[in-house]
Amino acid sequence: MKKSTKKLVSVLLASAMAAGMLAGCGSGNGKGSTGDSKSSSAASGTSGDNLSADTSEHVDLTMYLIGDRTPDFDEVYAKINEILEEKLNCSLNVEFLSWGEHDTKYSLLFSSQEDFDLIFTASSWCHYEQTVSLGGFAPLSEDFIKTYAPDIWEVVPEMAWEQAKIDGQIYMVPSYANEFGQEVLAVRGDLMEKYGMDDITSWDDLMKFYKACAADGIYASQGGPWYPFFQSQGYSTTGGAPKGGELILYHTQDPKDLEFQYIGEWDAFREYCQEMKDLVDAGAWSSDVLNSSDERQTGLLTGRTASMSWNLGTCLTYGKQANEEHPDWNVTMVDPNKNLSKKVNSYINNGVAINANSKNKERAMMVLNEFYTNPDVYDLAMLGIEGKHWEAVGDDQYKVIDESGYGVASNCNWGWNNCTIQREEYLENRTALDDKYESIKDAFNNNIKEDHVYDGFNFDSSNVSTQFAAVEAAIDNYYNPLINGLVDDVDASIDAMNAAMDSAGIQDILDEMNRQAAEYVAEKEEK
Repeated sequence: MKKSTKKLVSVLLASAMAAGMLAGCGSGNGKGSTGDSKSSSAASGTSGDNLSADTSEHVDLTMYLIGDRTPDFDEVYAKINEILEEKLNCSLNVEFLSWGEHDTKYSLLFSSQEDFDLIFTASSWCHYEQTVSLGGFAPLSEDFIKTYAPDIWEVVPEMAWEQAKIDGQIYMVPSYANEFGQEVLAVRGDLMEKYGMDDITSWDDLMKFYKACAADGIYASQGGPWYPFFQSQGYSTTGGAPKGGELILYHTQDPKDLEFQYIGEWDAFREYCQEMKDLVDAGAWSSDVLNSSDERQTGLLTGRTASMSWNLGTCLTYGKQANEEHPDWNVTMVDPNKNLSKKVNSYINNGVAINANSKNKERAMMVLNEFYTNPDVYDLAMLGIEGKHWEAVGDDQYKVIDESGYGVASNCNWGWNNCTIQREEYLENRTALDDKYESIKDAFNNNIKEDHVYDGFNFDSSNVSTQFAAVEAAIDNYYNPLINGLVDDVDASIDAMNAAMDSAGIQDILDEMNRQAAEYVAEKEEK
């Protein structure tokens, strides 16, 4: 997928990414109206008009986003800068960390004391907890937020601020959109028909399709479907755990199960890795996948693979593109865990933080207030230029004109998702793929799982930072080859991984995690 399959698994949860499927806004925030229309005061984006902050001195700000710069990005953000110049007397330069490099370069921005102001972040998959533990993000007090981003304070639910707290302090502005972390697949329907499959609704169905592709001489995917597997077992990543939460899981489908599962000691992980080895040996994906520089969607769009695993909205986006370019492929979407109830991601699955070393923290917060609550800025960042990339349909819908230069929700605008002002797409000519998307989305919304107390838990690695760093440094030698079946001996490789993790201090991390989790559960029970 990205630089390597390492990058694939590190962002699979970024199901939150791109056009992550929304369940709708929450029911109140305890601080005021959530605002259900663009005319609400909380959605007015009036920061430049009603704040007493001194904006007499012009400043140039820099923001880091995740992903790749689209062809029309600079043109769109030039329009945004016109608004920022007029309202806040500042400009915003945007730099990108690509999917293939953010795992390695994100922390370097802070260790090298790079001069920037704002940055996208997320719990687990995009370095939130780790960066806080290193002192990289500026703490955001309630007074600071209310002063420089009052509209955000009125919109974001109280639960979201609570989820963003580490040791009682807020370090990010979380997004306000309920998103599902469930992986689905965009799949070539012509091949499903060829193999006699009407749908893929279970792990066994998915394995049947992968094996059929391999037997047919076609790569099924760009790597092993690790996320769909552990989700099929009822598990979820743990916020703040090593490897973007993937090394230590919890049983999200069973609220009574409060045990953490280190994957090296999980029998199901061993069975999965053996199944992946059998698949790659059969030709289900390239044996060189770890060295691939392909983007995650490349295989599907070029026809080199028969499927792509991502969140529902992103599968729709690239499925549409594939069908436009190759109508005979008849790309559809499938949910390989159809019978499981669905987990709604925490609000901190996307967000924006302020660099602790920023010289313009107040202006940076004011700029974020514009992105989050000013409909003009919000529409530009999400949809592009009206009249070129999209056109308005009424007050709350949009119709795509041309996605080739910018793309809907394709430019890391997810950090300021705000469902109170976000437009819905108007579909003039519905396709079978649109209908399948709506069908799965409705099924998700009608089958939301019971909350697990760990759904909002985020591990703070500060007390075991040395062990955490050692685990992170050692794990890639074993983890990525294992989850993609690229080892000669599965049992020996897992044993070697466990020995390396023991030496690095995985047990210390587990002990500290259990201690924090016990305190977290006790606090929740008191409320």
